[in-house]
Amino acid sequence: MKPIYLRIFDDLFEKIQSQIYTEGDMLPTELELQHSYGVSRVTVRKTLALLVEQGVVTRIKGRGTFVKNPCKATHNAIALRGFYQELNAQGKTPSSDVLTFEILEPDSIVAEKLKLTANERVYHIVRIRNIDGEPEMMERTYMPVALFPDLTLQVMMASKYAYIESKGYKIANSYQSIMPEMPDRELAKLLNVTPTTPLLKAISTGELADGCLFEYTINYFTLKQYSFEFIATR
Repeated sequence: MKPIYLRIFDDLFEKIQSQIYTEGDMLPTELELQHSYGVSRVTVRKTLALLVEQGVVTRIKGRGTFVKNPCKATHNAIALRGFYQELNAQGKTPSSDVLTFEILEPDSIVAEKLKLTANERVYHIVRIRNIDGEPEMMERTYMPVALFPDLTLQVMMASKYAYIESKGYKIANSYQSIMPEMPDRELAKLLNVTPTTPLLKAISTGELADGCLFEYTINYFTLKQYSFEFIATR
């Protein structure tokens, strides 16, 4: 049989999942939980500590314990996982709408970012990435044609990283910079936000295990359904 603090955890978690307690709601006080479950303060505190550890609630000193948003997907900016892999692992339904798929001569910025030689061409791909049917991100990607001569629009409607790995390539690194940015009217319309809604802009350059640069990507996140996770070690 599970320890009592885990059984209380399961009960509270189920109430949060079923929206008896919703985002921003304050949970009962420690004393109220003691009386409700007939347990000691130590047991209640172990339960609440586990809820905090699991990212389900947040505790504010002097105020109480509040439910966090349980529906937001988490993007780990350190782990190298694709959009589909990351969201499927969290029980979300990802999808992509391809707005642009073309081959062109890169401008000087793209050529520099991908370390291209003269006359090399790139795919220019623009996608809207959806979470559970709602637009969350606009992705603009440039990929060398020489590396992926058989890339198609149909491939880009699914997982880019799965396609790359199916070609026998090993993805090694992604060099990223992240900053806030206000959308123009066109981008705001695509992401179903107002022009006064700040977005998070992430610029990344992807590197294969052999050192080849395989993508230069600019993403715009609305953060309606996404939170970012950074892990620092010492």
